[in-house]
Amino acid sequence: MEQDFESGPSDLKLGVGPVHTVLKGIVWVGRAAAWLLLPILALVLVSVVLSAAKVGTIIRWENDIFLFGSRLTLSSIGDLQWHLFGIMLMLTMAGAIITDKHVRVDFLRQHMSERTKTIVDVTGHIVLLIPLCAIVTYHGYDFAVRSFAMNEGSNYDGMYDRFFLKSFIPIGFGLMFLAGIGLTIHGLRRLFSKDTGQADD
Repeated sequence: MEQDFESGPSDLKLGVGPVHTVLKGIVWVGRAAAWLLLPILALVLVSVVLSAAKVGTIIRWENDIFLFGSRLTLSSIGDLQWHLFGIMLMLTMAGAIITDKHVRVDFLRQHMSERTKTIVDVTGHIVLLIPLCAIVTYHGYDFAVRSFAMNEGSNYDGMYDRFFLKSFIPIGFGLMFLAGIGLTIHGLRRLFSKDTGQADD
């Protein structure tokens, strides 16, 4: 299974069925979100420079704007770093699972046959991954809705509209839920099909 996902999304050797299309799309989302690392690094640099210069409020404006309110502060920059990091994490987790780049207990797995590895993966997806992601997606949605209803924001001159950040919790775990279902279908087809090559799901 590891060999199926080593290339980029356009080169995934998964076939052409809808399940494969969904898995490729999730990997593409993860790869795109990984580029958020660059603005995060830039924001860290800006924060260090402004902190050393003892700059608190960077700029003010008349009307409130989304996320920032009526001013941009050093606290806003710090919050934005963590917001972007959280968004990047939520959007890349599912792709890591699909591409088999997540953490495994390798000292056990390396001694397993390919069929045993697939059985362990499918069992883990059905028993742990899919139920967990369903629960977190359901409650994460409620978490984001309540944040929106409360108009939750910073009380220390940071960023506002916290619901935007929290909405990525159900989105991220929803993507993992879809990834778990897709990988389960893919694994079952590998187990029960004589032809372990490409299949149209």
